[in-house]
Amino acid sequence: MTICDRPSPSTWTRWRRAAPLALLLGCLWLLPQPAPAQQVQSIAAIVNDQVISGFDVEQRISLAIVSSRLRDTPETRRRIRGQVLRNLIDETLQLQEAQRTGIKVSDQEVERAFRSLEQQNRMPAGGLTQFLESNGIAKQTLERQVSTEIAWTRLIGRRIAPTVTIGDDEIDETLARLKGNADAELARVAEIFLPVDSPNEEPEVEATAARLVQQLRGGADFGAMARQFSRGATASGGGDIGWVQAGQLADRLDRALDGLQPGDITDPVRSTGGFYILGLVDRRKPGRTDPMQVTLALKQLLAKAPVEPEVKQAMLRTGAAIAADTQGCDALDAAAKRLAETAQVVDLGQIKLGEMPEAIRAAVADLEAGQLSQPLEIGGNVILLAVCDKEAPEVEAPSREKVAEQMHRQRATLLAHRYLRDLRRAAVVELR
Repeated sequence: MTICDRPSPSTWTRWRRAAPLALLLGCLWLLPQPAPAQQVQSIAAIVNDQVISGFDVEQRISLAIVSSRLRDTPETRRRIRGQVLRNLIDETLQLQEAQRTGIKVSDQEVERAFRSLEQQNRMPAGGLTQFLESNGIAKQTLERQVSTEIAWTRLIGRRIAPTVTIGDDEIDETLARLKGNADAELARVAEIFLPVDSPNEEPEVEATAARLVQQLRGGADFGAMARQFSRGATASGGGDIGWVQAGQLADRLDRALDGLQPGDITDPVRSTGGFYILGLVDRRKPGRTDPMQVTLALKQLLAKAPVEPEVKQAMLRTGAAIAADTQGCDALDAAAKRLAETAQVVDLGQIKLGEMPEAIRAAVADLEAGQLSQPLEIGGNVILLAVCDKEAPEVEAPSREKVAEQMHRQRATLLAHRYLRDLRRAAVVELR
């Protein structure tokens, strides 16, 4: 799949590569429509005397559309505008509180976050800024989001996390429950969380969650949608909860996953604090390694694909013959000349399956050391991939330390939601 292929509703692999501050990039043909002048010059909201302009809202809408692979239509913009504005209000409150408590985020920290995003998306230095500008999005739009995320995370780490205590009896109870479900299938789960702070908000939040589900099932990228709309602790990681056992999530969330197949998305689930949207990424038997953590040492045989269709097909047939009768990475140099005079062998090093582009992962996931993939045509090139080595990490049972860490993170997240809720209640917010 190239960067401009339209994803199917069951395409989940892109968000698996997400890391903190991950931004899954969309296609350049998703150019945002220019906002009307009156919207750009207008005031959308005033939060404790700080203005959120119409331009701020339109820019963030464009960022959400491009990164989530939504279709840029007036209807899409209308539907997500309310949630985008709510997120901007929350971010304004978070940044104001961080600044009030003396927390500052330097330009260097934001630039490091940008470099990290570029590395995660295999972009050259400056590529992210160029991408934003080519889609009509000011660099400051993403800088604001990144800066707020860093500041709020630091604030929670200082003021909330140290107050959380987990008792030994709570850890023992959780370990016992996990041990009782040790033979149950594990599920890889992603989440989008929308909080409900008061009963009168519930209908609006539920309607927003329903719209997000509709967009996700229509092909929107889950990881990017989580990054833009989720208010949970996993948002910066694309909503990835990781592998969970039965009984590890709240009862309603556990039941919502029953019967789902990988790629399926739940309806909005009302649970503690608000509405959840869950995506089932994968299932595996207990005791088996997470396939996305398998590491392959790869070499690549690459040749320029001919323009003429019949010549290209002949090259692909030659590549298939090479894959069938060639064993081992050491034989690639000799095989290169069979494919084309200009063919090259490139050592790709060690890569985890979860970090590979979808087309590459599909080609090598089932290969053993010494085997070659079928020929692929990618970016105007014909390539074959050879697996030089394959290593799967050992399966570890949940340790007491990991269980305590997860429980601590969950409780700190709940307290952070309450903290932000109290900031909303105390704030003076004027919508225009």
